[in-house]
Amino acid sequence: MKFPGARSEIANLIECLKQSANRNLADIAYPYQVHQKAFKHRWMLVCDTLDNAVTTLETQTLDSKKVFTRFQETEDRPVVFMFPGQGAQYVNMGLELYQTEKTFREQVDICSEFSKPHLGLDIRDIIYPDEKQINVATQKLQQTLFAQSALFVIEYALAKLWSEWGVRPQAMIGHSIGEYVAACLAGVFSLEDALDLVAGRGRLMQELPSGAMLAVELSEKEVLPLLGKTLSLAAINEPNICIVSGSTKVLEELNDRLSEKDVICLLLEASHAPHSHEMDSIIEPFKSYLEKMTLRPPQIPYISNVSGTWITADQATDPNYWARHMRQTVRFSDGLQEIFQKTERILLQVGPGRTLSAMAVQHPERAAGQIVLSSLSHPYEEESDVAFILNILGQLWLEGVQVHVS
Repeated sequence: MKFPGARSEIANLIECLKQSANRNLADIAYPYQVHQKAFKHRWMLVCDTLDNAVTTLETQTLDSKKVFTRFQETEDRPVVFMFPGQGAQYVNMGLELYQTEKTFREQVDICSEFSKPHLGLDIRDIIYPDEKQINVATQKLQQTLFAQSALFVIEYALAKLWSEWGVRPQAMIGHSIGEYVAACLAGVFSLEDALDLVAGRGRLMQELPSGAMLAVELSEKEVLPLLGKTLSLAAINEPNICIVSGSTKVLEELNDRLSEKDVICLLLEASHAPHSHEMDSIIEPFKSYLEKMTLRPPQIPYISNVSGTWITADQATDPNYWARHMRQTVRFSDGLQEIFQKTERILLQVGPGRTLSAMAVQHPERAAGQIVLSSLSHPYEEESDVAFILNILGQLWLEGVQVHVS
């Protein structure tokens, strides 16, 4: 038992539910959200039917995995949205949300229609393919051209769904292409321009020679002497985990050398070498692309991958910044350090996978108990996307975030 009186309150609720067999579960829950005073002692569970609710409440303890409890003194805690980059995508990401959540589906549809002229196809056919086309869609989703657009669409739609539920970002951080989602939500790009840019960026990168990326369990200081003239430091994800980018052959040789020295390395699934000198030839063409668009100062603070600290209006509105962005090192670890300066912030990964959440949890600047959450279940877990995200919504409410679900 987490707090006094919980058992009697639950018993009263069970009796109320049993007497409401013919009522809609949402109608029963609504007055609890809208009319009941917010208390410091909170508990929540996710259920889809009255019978399920009663059974769970009768058989589960307050310490179970289905019933969550919390004592929370802080109200309206700030949330930081984290948007993952290429590599997080997978076929059918957020499929159940697309099938059941109107706002998510509408935003995916809008983005997909805007993207058609730039991609030459409907990105929904790749994200949510027919069963017979899953293998083909999986292969296409590994191509830079389609992967970046698919990620943008899903992350943007998720952000809009969270916003509809009252969870709006006080700040944001993206990883590589994820920064474009943050910039769009902050008002730097219109949605149409952002989708145009992401598709154009992906197309330019797709035309480059193939490359590879290698995760190395070493610090920036330790990695830099290993790069030579042909490799680049693509990202610093944690203080002691870096991503090296470049030609496949040279990276494989580096992997072999480091493995012999018992340095933990992992060749990542990548078709190209972003954030490396391989991007040099497309910087000017991409800059010319950007110069045709209107860029506006951000209305929501977000972290710059290039500097590892808060973006400035001058940076956000400068085509040179965005052209350099795909060449420069992603200083994600520095960005997390900046975000963790305020311990009341809750970090929420808005996109597929849990890569950024894992980085945040392991970051040395994270205060003990500082909350880090994800929006979607892992693709290899047999768990409902709807149940998962509603559990996260409930946990945000437990932690003092003001939510609203109509």
